[in-house]
Amino acid sequence: MNQTLDQMKQWLLTHGLAILAILVLCVAAYFLLGLLVRFVTRRVKSLDAKDDTLLDRRADTISDVLYSAGLVVIFVTALVMVLEEIGVPIAPLLASVGVVGLALGLGAQTLVKDVISGLFILLENQYMITDVIEVNGIVGNVEMMTLRATTLRDAAGTLYIVPNGEIRIVANRTRDWSRAIIDVGIAYEADVDRALAALQSIGEEMVADPEIGPLLLEAPQVTGVEGLEEWAVRLRMMVKTKPNQQWDVQRYLRRRIRLEFADRGIDLAFPRQEVALVNMPAGEKNGDS
Repeated sequence: MNQTLDQMKQWLLTHGLAILAILVLCVAAYFLLGLLVRFVTRRVKSLDAKDDTLLDRRADTISDVLYSAGLVVIFVTALVMVLEEIGVPIAPLLASVGVVGLALGLGAQTLVKDVISGLFILLENQYMITDVIEVNGIVGNVEMMTLRATTLRDAAGTLYIVPNGEIRIVANRTRDWSRAIIDVGIAYEADVDRALAALQSIGEEMVADPEIGPLLLEAPQVTGVEGLEEWAVRLRMMVKTKPNQQWDVQRYLRRRIRLEFADRGIDLAFPRQEVALVNMPAGEKNGDS
């Protein structure tokens, strides 16, 4: 009994203290990683005086990826060192991977593909956090990025996690600039020239508006008649805006168009059917020839 207690004390004084030191170093590395990432992020953001610039968003994106990758490295390193101190042979454990090499190989292949794709996404600056992108038919805001996956949230609040290796084509809807496109359908009886003049007037008012004007990069363009539909003449108005501001501009335009067209007596189109009633002679109604 005494010999067993002595062995336990000896193990605690050697391996136990070593495991405790590993855990302490792991926690210290965790906090040090957070401080280092925040310091680098602040230094990069301080390169320009403005807030929420392209540089700021890219710094946030890269810092999130580095932080998550650093956590994985710290955790895996600590786990391996603790297993060695406990007495679990690491070399045979790694060699045993060959027994299930096929399954693990496929999983590792997918993981490597995701990580490599994530690296290229960062290096090529394809998108960043807060960008609105379309990936595999999903449209949403980029909320988080790691080397393995990209997290998107759509307009309905649904959260999607897309592995980077599955991303083939990315449509970035908020890079550099955006465009608000409004199609207006007017009735065939309406005066097209008056409707175009009304749209042009709305565009001029929008430029002078203190709230919407700063969101524009160019003066609005009224392109004219874009289509003759079954029940409407389709007019189009386009506005080049700052990134991710096209939706606010579109909502403003729809409201102004509805009010302005009503004031000017210009009828907006809506689906309808016309029925013609023909008076038939009495003989034909009765089937007489």
